[in-house]
Amino acid sequence: MNDARIESVRLTPTHDGEAALVVTLRFANGGRSNVQIEAEGMRRVMARAGVSNALDLIGRSWAVLDVADPPFTGCASLAAGEAAYLMGAAEPATSSVLISNSKYLNSPLFRDVYAQMGLKRDGHDLPDAYLIPTLSRAMGEVVDPARTAALLAAERERLPEFAAWLDERFTSNFTAEQVAHCAPGTLGARIHAFIADSGYEIDFLYKGEPRDDYEFLVKRRAQNHDIEHMVTGLCPSQVGEIALIAANTMANANYFSTEFAHELNLYGVVLMSTSLSRSGLHYPRTLPALLEGLSRGYALGAKQKKPLFMIRWEDHLDRQLSDIRAEFGFEDGPAPGYWDWVFQEFKG
Repeated sequence: MNDARIESVRLTPTHDGEAALVVTLRFANGGRSNVQIEAEGMRRVMARAGVSNALDLIGRSWAVLDVADPPFTGCASLAAGEAAYLMGAAEPATSSVLISNSKYLNSPLFRDVYAQMGLKRDGHDLPDAYLIPTLSRAMGEVVDPARTAALLAAERERLPEFAAWLDERFTSNFTAEQVAHCAPGTLGARIHAFIADSGYEIDFLYKGEPRDDYEFLVKRRAQNHDIEHMVTGLCPSQVGEIALIAANTMANANYFSTEFAHELNLYGVVLMSTSLSRSGLHYPRTLPALLEGLSRGYALGAKQKKPLFMIRWEDHLDRQLSDIRAEFGFEDGPAPGYWDWVFQEFKG
């Protein structure tokens, strides 16, 4: 890097309306890289170099930039040469609109909701799931339904068990009365308590009849979600939700092709990654708990031979939860109330 020289300079606007100087460095091996200097740093660099025009920096050694100065942007405390080394001999395409080879980055709605979910602080004014409808719309912009359908059809052909599950199209709609008879400690009793105490329904999404295999799969995943919290012991706290997503991610990956598992896991990946970001940025006390949740969820899901949403929990209503957990390898769930403290921690 000692042989790097300034090949060109140009001005570029910044987000706050000021101008910054983009300096292109050329290395002895022919590689190029850019370093951006904000307005204050630009004036200091020019004064230090004894020039009144930025163009007069061309041809000089990169050392005139004084790499120890903090005004350089892009890498918080990296020297300009170090930053140039990491950025490589590359320059992004120039356009009046954002251009990327990532369909997620190219979607303004997806970018916005992902940034909000990963950077926001939680509060008492809005529910935790407030941005989920927006995320669902954003997913609609980046997911190709035709590709998903083709992948599902391939899995139906490859996996006879999955094909039989799809053909059966089994759904149910629990009411409190239907499970009121179940003995204490059973799954049915737990479902009854959930409905009676919370006022929620087990089947509150996708109430219509599924029109195709994928709609059935989505409906069944939604129907089983709250029951999966009950049988795994992964509570519906911020940590428990992420732990359950991790469990489903692994179970799906064990059973399906990488491509189809990716389609099924995409939504959960967004929720896991943004939760991890939000925890690390704003709620450091919760970060070890979140990592533990990911670890517990991974361990639980890795033991599964098929996706959790394919299990017909309606056949287990009169069984003790402890027996269900032992049969399906759900021992990785923590004791009841283990993560309850994170509710208030995330609210601040």
